Amino acid sequence: MRLPSLQYLQLIVSISPPLLLVPDSCFGVKVLSFQEDGIATESSVGIYQGELSRNNHIYSFTFCMRFKIFYLHQRGTIFFLYDTVEDKCWMLRGEVWVDKLRVAISQTVHFMPLDNQLWTLRWYHLCFTLDHTTTLIQTFLDGEKVEQSYYTDDRPVFGDFAAVGNGQAPEDSYSGDITQVNVWDRVLSDDDIRGMAQCKSDPKGNFISWEAGWKLNNATSYDQPLAKFCQVEEEKIYFWFPEVSDYVGQYVCEALGTHLPHVTSLEEAEDLYHQSEVRWPESDHCPLYYWSSLNDRAKENVWVASYDKKLIDNSSYWGPDEPNGYRYENCAAVKRVGLIDDDCAWDRCALCIFTEPQRFSFLGSCEPELRNVYFVAYQEEYGGLVFKSYGVYHIKKENGTWVYIDTVKDYTIARMEHFVPHFPMGRRVWRLEREVCGQESGGRREMLLTPCQHHQYTCDDGTCIPHHYRCDLKYDCRDRSDEMECELISFPSDYHQHLPPRVPGKEDSKLPVIIKFIIKSIDVETVKMSMKLSYEIEMSWFDNRLNYFNLKTNDSLNSPRLDTMRKLWSPLVKLLNTDTIDSSLLADDATTLVRRLVPSLGRDDGAAAEVDIYSGEENPLSVSRKYSTVYACSFDLTLYPFDNQYCDVHLQIVSGQVSFLDVHPNSSVVYLGGTVLNEYKIGTLQVFLEKEYEPGEARIRVPMTRLFGNSILTIYIPSLILTIISYLTFFFRTSIFDVRVMVALTSLLVLATLFAQASSSLPKTSYFKMVDIWLLFCVGITFLVIIFHVLIDNRFVTEMSTTNNKGQQQQQQQSKVKAFHDPTGFREVLLGLRGRFRWSPNNMTVSQLESLAKIFNMVLIVGFIIGYLSYILG
Repeated sequence: MRLPSLQYLQLIVSISPPLLLVPDSCFGVKVLSFQEDGIATESSVGIYQGELSRNNHIYSFTFCMRFKIFYLHQRGTIFFLYDTVEDKCWMLRGEVWVDKLRVAISQTVHFMPLDNQLWTLRWYHLCFTLDHTTTLIQTFLDGEKVEQSYYTDDRPVFGDFAAVGNGQAPEDSYSGDITQVNVWDRVLSDDDIRGMAQCKSDPKGNFISWEAGWKLNNATSYDQPLAKFCQVEEEKIYFWFPEVSDYVGQYVCEALGTHLPHVTSLEEAEDLYHQSEVRWPESDHCPLYYWSSLNDRAKENVWVASYDKKLIDNSSYWGPDEPNGYRYENCAAVKRVGLIDDDCAWDRCALCIFTEPQRFSFLGSCEPELRNVYFVAYQEEYGGLVFKSYGVYHIKKENGTWVYIDTVKDYTIARMEHFVPHFPMGRRVWRLEREVCGQESGGRREMLLTPCQHHQYTCDDGTCIPHHYRCDLKYDCRDRSDEMECELISFPSDYHQHLPPRVPGKEDSKLPVIIKFIIKSIDVETVKMSMKLSYEIEMSWFDNRLNYFNLKTNDSLNSPRLDTMRKLWSPLVKLLNTDTIDSSLLADDATTLVRRLVPSLGRDDGAAAEVDIYSGEENPLSVSRKYSTVYACSFDLTLYPFDNQYCDVHLQIVSGQVSFLDVHPNSSVVYLGGTVLNEYKIGTLQVFLEKEYEPGEARIRVPMTRLFGNSILTIYIPSLILTIISYLTFFFRTSIFDVRVMVALTSLLVLATLFAQASSSLPKTSYFKMVDIWLLFCVGITFLVIIFHVLIDNRFVTEMSTTNNKGQQQQQQQSKVKAFHDPTGFREVLLGLRGRFRWSPNNMTVSQLESLAKIFNMVLIVGFIIGYLSYILG
């Protein structure tokens, strides 16, 4: 029960023995030590003896001190300033937890979370500053700013009583060392605070000064040089375990957070024996052998460290005639005269050496306070172990059984079932004698005692590996426990596979599904107006009903088992412009992943498996499956072969009610194949989500630009050449009509054949294509050439007939009678007959008609080509 402030002061004054006055020391910095045994009491306190006046108000201040924690009760009060007149004990107060600090300023409290948790038995330098002009409160730990907040009230700090080591109640008392408590009535600079933290300076406060002295009750003091606070303590800690095999020795040391020693000289070996004799003078202190960390199990006479399998060159410290055990002795032991190889099954001494106390976590107990989760190991008897929490719990051995006990309420919570080797480090089964995590007494519960850090995973044997090695599809623990129980997804009891995840309480809420369409190859058939795709559909969504365990940054390792996949709700994809039936993505050949996008929510306090929990509301499920499908396309071939086409993939998500599903705007399409196909060049693919689409519908558009080079080579150039050849017949001699017509007719015949071939390789359409217009023009212009040749020939024959008639009249005048068989007379008759049935322009000569034909056809050809190109390019 918390005592009222005045009653607390009266209690302190009346307590005997008398208070001890502790002035500042000239031999170093004075350190006050409270509750070394960890027993909470309100009478353990240090009272400030300097001058304090409640009339001395400060608005801006700096509070600094140095502290070392032994144990933690509900919280540790390291300092408080009290105004006895108005009975206000929260005028200025500092409190510590494992993971946070708290400062009280004029009855207003401010929490300061810590990224790095506090350890016991380590020195920390702490400062709080308040600048009333900016209302900014800053917290410095070991000289570095760790947190800040704002002081909205403008009340000053004052008081007439100050104390350290207690908060007026046992649960608020402090167990640990305190020194250098100073308060200034101004804000010190960051450099000044950093200098104090690094032991470069030791200024005294002008509001409260450490050198003013403190009266102690149930507390002790000692002196320590200033520089030693900042020195890394190199004093070694030794734990001895007699009569164990090499396997047990390796396990014990590694489960305690260290390794068996690796001795390289006679001096090191002699020191080990000396430490044993000094620490345990009444025991046999391992007179013969200590196990070493070396072995040559893998390859004879190749000695490696047991914990990391690295080669160790130890040739200089083997004893006489050692090693000599061949394949029968594969472990190394330390002897005064050097190393020997030894039988790994024999019992020897194991020695574990630490440079600082290890912090153990006891997981699976659902303990809400970190002070009761963290433990420190002690060896209070030869070969024994006891684990003491920062708070009230101990783990120790009683009558050959390991027990988990509450030292304040004095009862046993659980007893460990027998296990070989019989130590509590690692994942063990405990028989409950009290309710734990809602599990009734009498039940069996798995709990874990581990020295591993938060970023590590504890194997069943207590050894540590990086946490991301857990369930990464390879064995990293020596006992292979890291690949066991790798369940990835936690289903709630009310999970239903047929229900899509939706936001509860919102009637119009929709589940947004992100679609990623990964196309690997495209094959387009223009004649069939189809597109064959080899592709992969990947869909991602958030399921707020699920939680995930131990997600990796490498998403490929976050794949649930097939039986788990079949329990999940998943989208059903309907492909609208193909004959393929609806297909669920969660099939045997599908790939399901959970993508880690945000950090974990924290560890499951009730699980001994060091489970990091991730929210399904912030980390999406992703399912992908491969397809090969032919899609129907609708091509507009009007501009063929200079056309640009596109073909859409119509798909719709139809799982559950379609109106509850929606395609997310972040949906995308990726093409991994080559951009140049036989006929087309593929453009930039797009995803279309239009308002007029059905719910859950999307279209993947594949734009294509036709490659017309082949058409130019096989259609346009040959047809143009044939057209030019037919035109060049105008430059043949006028008298060789048969040759002119034969060349033009041959060109026309070839053009007609080319037209038929081109048409057969294209889809039948009711409209003209540009290639049709080109070929029709070429045929038409060739036909026109033939017509002009006929006209020219007629005119030529007419002119010849007129000339011959005139010549005949002259000849008749010279010789009016000729023989019937005279060829000249017969030719005249024929010319007369042909002239009677031939039509030709009477007002144009042959040369004029030929010029007209050449110019007219040339204008038609050039004009058509210009217009054709303009239409295509326009």
